[in-house]
Amino acid sequence: MANRDLGALLVSTSAFALVLTPLSSAAQDVPEAETARVEDAGGEHDIVVTAIRQSLETAQAIKQDADEIVDSIVAEDIGKLPDVTASESLARITGVQVTRNAGIAQGVTLRGLPDLTTTYNGREVFTAEGRYVQLQDFPSNSIARIDVFKAASANLLEPGLAGLIDVRSRRPLDFNGTRIAGGVVGLHWYQSQRLGVEANLLASTRWNTGIGEMGFLIEGSYADTKFTDSARNVSQTILNRTNVPGYVGTALRYPSFVNTDYGAGTRFRPNAAAAFQWRPSHTLEIYLDGLFQGYRGKNEGRNFQVNSGDAAVLSNVVLFEGTNLIRSMDASAGGAPTGAQQVNDQWTDTYQAGGGFIWKDGNLRITGDAAFTDSTFTNHNYAFNYTLPTQPARHFEFDTPDGVGGGTVTLLNNYNLFNPALYRWNNIVETGNRGHGRGVQARLDVDYKLGALGITNLQAGIRYSTRDADSYVYNRTDTPQPTNLIRFFPSLPLSYENAARGFRNDEATSLVTWLTPTRESLVENIDALRAIANQPAGRPSWGNPVYTGNEKTYTGYVQARYEFDIGVPIDGLVGIRATRTENTLDGVRATSGAGASQAISRENAYTDFLPNVSARIRFLPELQMRLAYTKTRTRPGFGQLNPSTTIGVLPPICTVDPANPDSGPNSPDCIRPASGGNPDLKPIESTNYDASLEWYFSRSGSITVGAFRKDLNGFINTFVTDVTDPEFTRLRVTRPENGGKGMVQGIEAGARTFFRASWLPDWLSNFGALVNYTYLDHETELAPSLAATLPGRQRIAGISDHIFNASAFYENKGFSARLSYNYRSDFVSGYGQVVDPGLGAGVLGPTLPVLEDGRGTMDFAATLTPIENITLSFNATNLLGAAATNSRTFNAAGQSYSWQTRFLESVYRVGIRFRL
Repeated sequence: MANRDLGALLVSTSAFALVLTPLSSAAQDVPEAETARVEDAGGEHDIVVTAIRQSLETAQAIKQDADEIVDSIVAEDIGKLPDVTASESLARITGVQVTRNAGIAQGVTLRGLPDLTTTYNGREVFTAEGRYVQLQDFPSNSIARIDVFKAASANLLEPGLAGLIDVRSRRPLDFNGTRIAGGVVGLHWYQSQRLGVEANLLASTRWNTGIGEMGFLIEGSYADTKFTDSARNVSQTILNRTNVPGYVGTALRYPSFVNTDYGAGTRFRPNAAAAFQWRPSHTLEIYLDGLFQGYRGKNEGRNFQVNSGDAAVLSNVVLFEGTNLIRSMDASAGGAPTGAQQVNDQWTDTYQAGGGFIWKDGNLRITGDAAFTDSTFTNHNYAFNYTLPTQPARHFEFDTPDGVGGGTVTLLNNYNLFNPALYRWNNIVETGNRGHGRGVQARLDVDYKLGALGITNLQAGIRYSTRDADSYVYNRTDTPQPTNLIRFFPSLPLSYENAARGFRNDEATSLVTWLTPTRESLVENIDALRAIANQPAGRPSWGNPVYTGNEKTYTGYVQARYEFDIGVPIDGLVGIRATRTENTLDGVRATSGAGASQAISRENAYTDFLPNVSARIRFLPELQMRLAYTKTRTRPGFGQLNPSTTIGVLPPICTVDPANPDSGPNSPDCIRPASGGNPDLKPIESTNYDASLEWYFSRSGSITVGAFRKDLNGFINTFVTDVTDPEFTRLRVTRPENGGKGMVQGIEAGARTFFRASWLPDWLSNFGALVNYTYLDHETELAPSLAATLPGRQRIAGISDHIFNASAFYENKGFSARLSYNYRSDFVSGYGQVVDPGLGAGVLGPTLPVLEDGRGTMDFAATLTPIENITLSFNATNLLGAAATNSRTFNAAGQSYSWQTRFLESVYRVGIRFRL
């Protein structure tokens, strides 16, 4: 691994790219300090050199002058964010974390919380059933800046529990004249060893007419992802044996299997946007715009599971010292390996079209905006399941001492996994889901400037939105017919290949390859396999919707901006936003294999009053303090509110067996599985307190320290619980539930600067650094139904206690380079109740956490300008390639086993950009 990292860094230090040309601004009431620093203002003026330094200066001006507590990322040039994607750039902001999967940064959280509101030019944007859009779905070439609001105000759309992220696009009147910019990038994925391409093009022009000035902008982009993530996984079901030779009478515990898993895919994201602006006079602007975000994924998963077996013959047993937990062992008989090859096709189409006006006359400003959004997500999946009819001898290491640890398994006696005659097809499980969302939104805002000390501005506004959502699913199991006919691989119309795709830099020895059908042959022959299973050609039909829903919101706000001087200037905001939410949800209660579905309909309505009070105390022009008090809330997603429940089939123990007195419907193990949403969920509420001290010692240099606290109520997690049911007595239900009270509090500190000072050597003036640190203290009560299994307050899932980001950069007129490091400490990735054989077969044990280990990631970027307006670039993400590891506590005594050891993609990019 060390050689790989050294090689990557040597490559990255070869020369690459940025055209130092003017940066255009997002055109929406940016601070005066920003507009003075971006885009050439006219032909008679010199072009302002912009790049890393200019980006930092502009972002700092936004933060310093804003009424809210906000951090910003500003593009260094047209189509050039500080990083290759919006989500990776956000990872540099204090308190922001991202999750890296499938070769990209995604899963953005703010101060540890994922419940964000996302807006596009201040307008709500969403996908299908979700409340927000993924930041990696925005075409990065169109982004002028991203604002992260940590403490919002009444005039903004209701922020989520974590905050609000607003993506601002470019508009044609931002530019002086005609602009054309674009680029092409070649990519290489380290684990998959595949190549891809990214491309973008933006064209903008403006012209004067007899009815005012007009401008038009159009842009498009395409981005490939061809990833492979690989993992070694240890079962979360921990067996209990008291008859192991050498330990008879002692209860030994060990996982029920170790498996090898590959997640791979070929994905691409087509995006397009257009904008039209018309200024018929100096007081009026009218605009129209449209956005298309697409996602296409052809994914596959490969899994090979080697079972340890609760009836296996165990030998060479080694325990973890001082415990009854098996660390390593050999096993024979008692369990045959199984495997699966998945074919997964996904696509998303999100459209938004809208328009509005801005009218300013003297002290009065009126703005209006309306938009229509339509988003559909479709997912088709089938899993080809197979088994080995033989039971090879196998060796398990449930936490290997080699490399990064984790579970491993190897087959003994030179067992041949590449003989197709040893594999038997079991079935194909076909599943699919389709979610659709459609919404209309409109708002009208008024701002009147009083222009005197005291109350300087009065603001008010109204907003209306209506949104529909629906969801469809299908599932079917195709089993070869007749059922007693054994279908070995050679008898099937399929092609097979070696499964190995990843595990680069894995120093442990484990099973990584076997024989599996190719994705292509499964796609081409799926109807032939359906015919063998006596199923019709084609996918199963969608049938009736799982649920449909409608949500209406009515919003109004009033807000005042104040300013006075008591020896030091103080200004701020006082406001309140009131929102009425009404929703109707229709679903079904469906039982597998028994009876007709029962219709379910639910209606909910509630009103939220969200006050905000903030103050900025300017001790000196460069030194200021901010204080803020706000209330926020996050509505549950449509999928979480889904009233439908699907009840599974009865387990075999529920059938009366004269030879088994413990069988029958009264058996303690006679529990039907069930899953669904929860229409009784309440919004998550938060009362927020923020304070910060900010010192701006230069145009691109600042030090900030802040403290915050969020008092939460109703945090939502998905749990497995046993509930009483009037029809089936007992159900084991997987569904989301509100927790009790909780809190997140912490400290944030950040600094940024270029090393320019009279007492520093001149050669340091082109170097700079950005560093920030966040400490989070957090806890929450779990759902009341789980209080008995995990009482008291627990860590909130997904939150690391420590977050650290650091970037070092160098920039001169023709060359720039940036090295960035992100670290997050360990965190609970989720809670769930476990089935513990040590308590009895099928008994649901305590609610316990999965603990993800802390890790760091490093990214590198460099640019070189060989000629004016041409940029060569090189980027490398996840240079360290650190494995992601976690463990699962499996009993009340706190004993745990390693669960997953995941090896994630690293991506290398070489590209060229131009600007005319």
